Amino acid sequence: MQAIIQEDQDVQKALSMIASLTLTPPEHRLLSCFVQDAVDPKAAALYVLQRASRNGKDLIRMETELYNLLEDWKRLVERCISGDEVVTCSTRRWILLHHEVVETMVGYLWLNLPISVRIIPTDVIAGLETPSGASLREILAVFVTMGELRQLSNWLNVPSDDLSQLRNTWTLAGTAAVAFRTGRIQILPDWISGKSANGLENSTCKYMLSYGLVRPFVGIENNEGKIVRSLEVVSISTKDPEGLPLPSAFLFGIHARFCNSLRWLQVQDQMQRGWPGSAFWHSCKTTFRKVINYTIPMFRHLWLYFPRWSRALTYRLLLKVGNKMYGRTLNWVQRVPFGLYIKHGPGKFVPSGEGPALGLVERYTNVAAPRLIDLLTTESETYLVMTRVPGTPLEEAIQSFSYAERSQLAADIRSYVSQFRQIPNPNSAAICSADGGPAFDYRLGDPAGPFHSEEAFNKHVIFRSSLRSAIHDHHHEIFFSHADFSPTNILVERGKLSGIVDFGCAGFYPEYWEYTKGIYGHFGLETAWLDTLSDAFSGLYKDELAAEKLLWENGNTF
Repeated sequence: MQAIIQEDQDVQKALSMIASLTLTPPEHRLLSCFVQDAVDPKAAALYVLQRASRNGKDLIRMETELYNLLEDWKRLVERCISGDEVVTCSTRRWILLHHEVVETMVGYLWLNLPISVRIIPTDVIAGLETPSGASLREILAVFVTMGELRQLSNWLNVPSDDLSQLRNTWTLAGTAAVAFRTGRIQILPDWISGKSANGLENSTCKYMLSYGLVRPFVGIENNEGKIVRSLEVVSISTKDPEGLPLPSAFLFGIHARFCNSLRWLQVQDQMQRGWPGSAFWHSCKTTFRKVINYTIPMFRHLWLYFPRWSRALTYRLLLKVGNKMYGRTLNWVQRVPFGLYIKHGPGKFVPSGEGPALGLVERYTNVAAPRLIDLLTTESETYLVMTRVPGTPLEEAIQSFSYAERSQLAADIRSYVSQFRQIPNPNSAAICSADGGPAFDYRLGDPAGPFHSEEAFNKHVIFRSSLRSAIHDHHHEIFFSHADFSPTNILVERGKLSGIVDFGCAGFYPEYWEYTKGIYGHFGLETAWLDTLSDAFSGLYKDELAAEKLLWENGNTF
């Protein structure tokens, strides 16, 4: 399906036409989903092109027609959000009489205070046969095809006391029910079993659960209290396939096609409400943090006078308290009281260059980054103690950024990079970690180097001569780099950059490395981060990126 979307000229023309409209980011994505998530993307694309040319080639009329299509699509998508009380009393009684079977049916998934929800609400097709609903019927027929629309109508028009109602019903725990209704989770049929979505399911069916494309993702727990990962196989079963049949795979498939649109509609609503919290209190907190940052050098100077054993004991105590207060962050990173984070563990979990990198950033830049408090190594463990940088990971918020906010974010990242490049290299090696040791970077696999020239570095990363590109013969300046620009490490508050964290890979690298490493591992349909990063680097290093991609595709790093 992705090949059709990427290679079909009509699909690309329709998507380009949508991108040219003056819309918000979520509205662009919402209307694009009408094409990309359709049963037949080419047919949906041709419909968009036909709607655009309905009133001739006048640009204003073309845009007006597509705006009308967007509003119709929003109205249709809104119909897919079902409420809590969606199952009739008779159907509820049937489910409750078979509660033991319901538990088995939910099985692997979630069961606490179960809620029975419709997979596809009957509101989706309500009134489509009337003149006022004609436009919605038209676009629904294009989105799911006329054949599937007729089949969907048959499913949703069954009497309320018909046993088939159960095949449009799913019993979930409260949190999972909300996530399913709002499109945060998709149940994808056919990927595992390969069976037709139209047949009667057996006593057990396997599906693939997906959190979709739109962040932030919701963390859903199974009945064992473990988080269900995206694209994980889930089982749904029943002891009585005829008396209590499983939900319809066909209806799951229809629901999955609407999920991304549902999420983008919510993002649009959130953008209209504005960023949560008071701008005044945010300004006050920012000022307070600046005052606190001025006191850090003095506190650090005094704290390091304490004996090593007492500091190590304090850190172990803080780790236990932090785990109880904030929960486990990562196995080797823990938030602790007093506005601190502690990275801890054997040496491989705390790169030797991270502490020195934080010191260089604090000394030579105004970048909002963690301030190093202590780097303490004992016989069994290393403790890297640093201040907490406020904010939310960009990957959870960038979808809610306006285009203006994205442009400002790119400018702020550009400023950070410019400041990084002013940091002098105190080491004899040219390409190395901040302390002069081997470069620690996931892109390289194991720690490598240090290297005394770019040529020596290239010999290491180019593992086959056939993969060498002409750009590798060009000279590049060597600069200090964070080397792990990622939406998880860039923090934001109220639509603005608030800081950058995780300097474990930081060191001195060729000038293009900051950009290409930021792209590394971040491909897909959602390009908000890729576009922002390209803007931050003013569109430079395209040849270097192409050369790096060739190495990524043929290598086995990461």
